[in-house]
Amino acid sequence: MTDWLLRASDGSNFFSSLPHKIWGINSTISNHKYFIKNVKENDRLWFVKAKSKGKILAVVNYKTHKKRELGPLLNLSKTNQELGWEEDKFWDIEVIYDNIYLLDDVEGLETEIKNPAGIIKYNEKCKLNLPEEYNYIVRYRKKF
Repeated sequence: MTDWLLRASDGSNFFSSLPHKIWGINSTISNHKYFIKNVKENDRLWFVKAKSKGKILAVVNYKTHKKRELGPLLNLSKTNQELGWEEDKFWDIEVIYDNIYLLDDVEGLETEIKNPAGIIKYNEKCKLNLPEEYNYIVRYRKKF
């Protein structure tokens, strides 16, 4: 099982699409390509707020991903508007997840990773031991 950190800007898009259990990424960005190629079912995705010392907003389990299919006549995917996302962003891949644990109200869950990349694999630069923290989260938090 791999832990991934996904930068979620200020978190507003993440929380808007949370009921749909969908996150959007741009497949043309190199670290996103790496993620798409290497992520496996049940890997943990840690959504991190940008410009916040890496404050963790939530952790979820990855299920799958698929190409978004939008118009012109029929939308097979939900639109950015339906998901509550900013309209001026390009996300061509839907990342589908489940087993959501919200953590935005927990103080001190900061990764301290300042990497500007949108998605990175968990590594030793992270201040927190995410696999260990996950065990506590599952034990003491309720799923969304």
